[in-house]
Amino acid sequence: MKTPKPRTSHRPAALLITVLAVWLLIVGIAPAAAAPVTLVVQGGATILAAIPAPVLLVAVLTLGWALNRKYPPRTAPATTAPAPKRAKPKRPAPRTA
Repeated sequence: MKTPKPRTSHRPAALLITVLAVWLLIVGIAPAAAAPVTLVVQGGATILAAIPAPVLLVAVLTLGWALNRKYPPRTAPATTAPAPKRAKPKRPAPRTA
């Protein structure tokens, strides 16, 4: 009888990234690395807050209308009848010499 092998992860990249993230949190580098992300998020929030609500609403509705017009939703089939059966192909006529 074979001895069972210890199960290893099928995704070594995910395991390595997890180990790296834990190591960064332990060492304390993660808060410093998150500072640029925080600045970008705060800047985006500042810009978004500067846009008046009606203008933002019109922009979102216009974008939704344009995307829906370009890619209209699929319509449901008119009936729910089963698909017609495929006809058998006809045999070619025998050749006569």
